[in-house]
Amino acid sequence: MKVVRLVLDTNTIVSGLLWSNAPARLIDAALKSRVELFTSRVLLLELEDVLPRRKFERKIAASGLNTVQLVARYAILAQSLAPAVITPVLAFHWPFR
Repeated sequence: MKVVRLVLDTNTIVSGLLWSNAPARLIDAALKSRVELFTSRVLLLELEDVLPRRKFERKIAASGLNTVQLVARYAILAQSLAPAVITPVLAFHWPFR
């Protein structure tokens, strides 16, 4: 049976790390090797930027971890890949005609 491969957006990661919900179940599934998570350096940098926001302070404190630890744990759990370079198929000219 093939393992499902997922790229979670930053909102989903934050939600999964800080709440008990569907995104948390995705992270739990990755911990149990039922799914594979993938990320990129850009997504991890965004996670580093978002987690310190004041609105998450209580949830982060309740987790017993700090933002650096949360990002590091996710970075270990998700395989980091470089995004593919995609060449545009159509050329657009301004103004559009």
